[in-house]
Amino acid sequence: MLRYKNTLLFCTSALVLSMIADVQKALAATPTPSAAQHVKTAPRGHAAPAAVRSKKRGPVYGQSEELTVSRARNAFGQGAMQHRGVSVTHIDATTLARHQVTDVKGLMNLAPDLTVQPQGNSSSVNFTLRGVGLNDFTSNNTPSVMTYVDGVGLPIGYMAGAALFDLAGVDVSTGPSGFTHGQTVTAGEINLKTADPTKTLHYGASEDIATYNRSITNLYVSGPLTSNLQYRIAGFTQQGGGFQKNIDTGKTLGNANKGGIRAKVAWQPDDKTDVVFSGNWIKDNSQAMGAYNIQDLSRGTPTYANNRDTAWGFRPEFLKTIGYSSNSKPSYDNTFWGAGINATRHFDFADLTSTSAFQQMYVHNLMDMDGTRYAIYDVNVNTNANLFSQEVKLASRPSQKRFQWVVGMYYDRTTMHTSLFNDYTQSGTRPYIQRTSYNQNQQAFSQYGHLRFEATKRLHLLAGITHESDDRTLFNMQTLRYNTPLYPTPFDTRYGRRGALTNQFSGMGGIEYQALDNLMLYGSIRKGFKPGGFTANNTVVASQLTPTKPESLLAYEVGFKSDYFHHKLRINTDAFWYDYHGQQMVGLALVPNYGVVGQYMNIPKSRIWGVEMEIDANPIPGLLLHQHLGYERGNYQDFNTLDTAAITSHYIKTGVLSPYYKSFNGVDMGIPKLTLQGSASYKAGLGKDWTLTPYLEYSYRGAQQNIPGNTLYKMPAYFLMDVGLTFAPRSNKWSVSAYANNIIDRRYDITRETGLNGIFGVPGTPRMVGGRMRIDL
Repeated sequence: MLRYKNTLLFCTSALVLSMIADVQKALAATPTPSAAQHVKTAPRGHAAPAAVRSKKRGPVYGQSEELTVSRARNAFGQGAMQHRGVSVTHIDATTLARHQVTDVKGLMNLAPDLTVQPQGNSSSVNFTLRGVGLNDFTSNNTPSVMTYVDGVGLPIGYMAGAALFDLAGVDVSTGPSGFTHGQTVTAGEINLKTADPTKTLHYGASEDIATYNRSITNLYVSGPLTSNLQYRIAGFTQQGGGFQKNIDTGKTLGNANKGGIRAKVAWQPDDKTDVVFSGNWIKDNSQAMGAYNIQDLSRGTPTYANNRDTAWGFRPEFLKTIGYSSNSKPSYDNTFWGAGINATRHFDFADLTSTSAFQQMYVHNLMDMDGTRYAIYDVNVNTNANLFSQEVKLASRPSQKRFQWVVGMYYDRTTMHTSLFNDYTQSGTRPYIQRTSYNQNQQAFSQYGHLRFEATKRLHLLAGITHESDDRTLFNMQTLRYNTPLYPTPFDTRYGRRGALTNQFSGMGGIEYQALDNLMLYGSIRKGFKPGGFTANNTVVASQLTPTKPESLLAYEVGFKSDYFHHKLRINTDAFWYDYHGQQMVGLALVPNYGVVGQYMNIPKSRIWGVEMEIDANPIPGLLLHQHLGYERGNYQDFNTLDTAAITSHYIKTGVLSPYYKSFNGVDMGIPKLTLQGSASYKAGLGKDWTLTPYLEYSYRGAQQNIPGNTLYKMPAYFLMDVGLTFAPRSNKWSVSAYANNIIDRRYDITRETGLNGIFGVPGTPRMVGGRMRIDL
């Protein structure tokens, strides 16, 4: 039924878009001759604000550069980045569509050394880049990898994990950042660019239908309202796709039910000013991902042989307490909305840009995190949060070749209220329902500056500095237990106000040497940091609220970028070495007269190193080959943690809780050592009017272990392969594709985590066979 509904929606949408086009043609004002002399027509389908600016304006230093390159000259694009000493993986809109990337988890197998995992089976996500990341189970701490959408930072995992649609491309930047924009972090950035309004009328739709009744529908219309006012409206909906089954009842789980809309208006009040207004709304009422049981120490449930099996069993008393119906499945009920203004004023010597944004989220996640029919670790998360950010930057004009500089200030403020309900009733060790609630206010203010000096035409020197003050407060913290016959003891504890202040500098220096016209060598040293935060989950003793200290990363990197045979072959390579101090990690703490509790901790010292390579080839017209490789290793240098087995043994013998530790010095950090992404496509002509493009893509991820010392947390290596075929006219105004993703139907995990008295996993997507129809007019 879902398939037929979305096909009807697709056809109806195409008719609506055609009607809009007719109205737009009648209303659109004809540009004046003077305007026509200065405006460059935007490329069809996608355009950046620069596409509606005057020709004399170039990209602003410190901002992402939009460069249109003729495919005949350079089939790979991103030509300007070949002369910048940074490591960036660009993922274009075509690749995103092929992989049905509708949220950031879909990026994990498209960039080397990038890991994007759900937090448990919630809608929040955690990022790791080059082995640096934070497993933030309450999403109230600054991530190590910052996600930006159109230049707006999203520091909350639920916001970063919201739906993606109408994307122009994604850039994954590695290493400490925050020297030219935004907020400083240790690991890097994921920059998502949505499509902008166009100067001429364009509209389109796509429909993707696959196995498990999955469908994805996208729509957009873009064009001029007047000679200096353009708009773009885009929307999407995703349904179905649930491939998990309840091992006890056979019921399915995991069907998507989400959609969203985004509107942009670009305005040029004069020939020196550009303003873009944007607004978005996203609703997610999908079924939650299911967990599968790896180890159940409470009830002895056997390990599930098939990782796509799951189970759930919410007690009626628990559902009544949290306000859910008696037949509820694991589910999400999330709403995100926001608005922003980006304004740029072009002066003769520099460009002044102001970016203002507000984002609001309402998150309600009901999850069975033990993956069994028992109430061992059933969770309901409710988080209401909003984010306001403001950035002002002044950047030199591109004409200033000798000195290119950017200075700016960034401010953000978040407010959050969270309540977490946990049903442990049948766990054997915690026979009660527990509620933890808190408020958190956070604000950060940073200032940055960056300089690129042309010492000679081939030698460039770089320097940057940033200062950030992060102030966060945790208050109204309360833990309440609902009494049961097995647990009649009252427990209602309120905790005092807690604060965490971080005030630090970071900096960088680098060198770029254009040894040949087609070969650039570079090197850099960067120091980054990330502020401390709070453990705000299942708090039972005040000591758990001691904030973590900031973490810092000293990064050394060298590399080269090269193009050969008139842009037919591109080879980029880098090597990096990280000294990692104060790494924030989920650990354990021993509370006297109580026991072992979970708490974020700082690992004094770790070390990570690796190499990355990108090879792109266009040996003959129409044939494109891409290969990305990442190899990295990491070891703990100074890390001691509690030995829970020894503590328990001593307590049984003596009745006394005494701390025992074990050393992980020199132990591998569990980072996937090898990651590979490759693709091959050939665009063949069928007569004068048609093209047929077969493609093959693959990815490989080495084994990963998030928690050291227990091989049950280890996720085995896996290999995925996708194949497809696209038929289209040479005008590319429409296309029809057939594909099979994960064609070998590999079973793999995207995360493994600890639950109460057990370990659970979350599976990756199985084989998906489908077709895609696209129209762009």
